[in-house]
Amino acid sequence: AIGLLVDVGRLSLNDRIADIFPDMLPEQVSNNLEEMRLSHVLSMNTGHDGCVMQQMVESDNAVRAFLAQKVNYRPGTHFAYNTGATCLLGAIVKKISGMSVPDFLTEHLFLPLGITDIKWNRIPSGECEAGCGLHLNVDDIAKFGLLYINKGMWNGKRILSENWVNAATSAVSDTSNNGSPDWCSGYGYQFWRCAEGGFRGDGAFGQLCVVLPEYEMVIALQAEVVDMQSELDAVKSLARNIFNENEREVVSLPVYLPVKSNRKLSGIENNFYRLSENPMGWTGLYFSYDKDSDEMKMHFSDGFEYQTITAGNGHFAESTVRSSYIKPKILGIMSSSSSETLHLASSYAAVEGEITIHVRYLCCPHQITVTAHAETDNTLRLSLSGLLEDSAREIIGYLPT
Repeated sequence: AIGLLVDVGRLSLNDRIADIFPDMLPEQVSNNLEEMRLSHVLSMNTGHDGCVMQQMVESDNAVRAFLAQKVNYRPGTHFAYNTGATCLLGAIVKKISGMSVPDFLTEHLFLPLGITDIKWNRIPSGECEAGCGLHLNVDDIAKFGLLYINKGMWNGKRILSENWVNAATSAVSDTSNNGSPDWCSGYGYQFWRCAEGGFRGDGAFGQLCVVLPEYEMVIALQAEVVDMQSELDAVKSLARNIFNENEREVVSLPVYLPVKSNRKLSGIENNFYRLSENPMGWTGLYFSYDKDSDEMKMHFSDGFEYQTITAGNGHFAESTVRSSYIKPKILGIMSSSSSETLHLASSYAAVEGEITIHVRYLCCPHQITVTAHAETDNTLRLSLSGLLEDSAREIIGYLPT
């Protein structure tokens, strides 16, 4: 979004942040804050000690909170990964264009690339989260990489200037003291340089958009891993060997097959259960089976409205629900409201007295397992495992007497 505005002359990399937000500055403006330029914010070289996103999320004015933080180093001399800097970029886009980041990018990027299934979180002050919280499917992540490997061209139409693509993907910031190899090879304007060439965008849990011009290859991934260096090593091994029959290495990837069972019903279907107090705010629950589609439906209520998760027996069934707290998230800087619209693909298996539903979230890398187990004639134990906040949430349901 910043690149698009620079391309048409509405912003300059040399613009001072103090000049963009003169009415948001603290009473005492340090020399380092005075020197902070747009290029420093893009390259996470603002001079801050570390990330200031938490302070922005906790404030009712995110821009003012950013500018109030101590700038310990002269901008351009100290790299620190700073999601707050990217959040500030979103505020700059809105200030200059008069549009939110999602609307601005829909007009200029998403719509031309055919990206339509978009959700982007807001922080409490109402601004686009910008530095995180964007939900996209893996195909659309790949489109973004293809735009950059083609130097800003998409199906014969120029979207971004080649100058911007080259600048954004160069090693602007020195990250040589930043840990593992692929995080020590330099940082551009929101892109990491890769240790063996190429560049990437990467996000929490191992979500990657790796662009490898040497191999004319873009690799997009959604994953839920801890060791992202090992993930990148596997990606680079695949790129080196995929076309070499003699030296091709086996890359082991998880296969997300739908679960199934010969048994269709568990015996707990069509019973309404009152639920104990729980973090989701659910008050009632029941299961129903659709014989024609061979799908189990889990219906849950907040006391006023029912939502339905549909799961196929041996196949994935898609559904959309709006609910609270049933999607993993990064605590703290992820500021999405507790209730959000979720696109799901689910499958189920049944045994006597128990239904297990595997839920995969579309447009994010997570998955959870929901298990409903009948403990007595009138008691149901509902467990939700895979949530980051709790390893397994448990809810007790009671048949009304």
